Amino acid sequence: MSGAEVHVYVITISTQHPLEPVVSELQSRGLQVRQVLAALGQVIGEGSEEVAEKLRGLSAVESVDAQQQYRALDDDA
Repeated sequence: MSGAEVHVYVITISTQHPLEPVVSELQSRGLQVRQVLAALGQVIGEGSEEVAEKLRGLSAVESVDAQQQYRALDDDA
């Protein structure tokens, strides 16, 4: 991923498409798959924003969302 900033994405797949071929397509578009959540129809993976834009263009993909990270504030905050 040549110098581009890498993000973790949660990709939601349409229920109208079988999951396994879509996962292969995501990988061929540059997504590094971390986990497949078949029961939820979601895939968690890493890629650049450029990769995310490619994935958003696929008919089988309902959404591509950057993973959010939360943390508790310190008592001093």
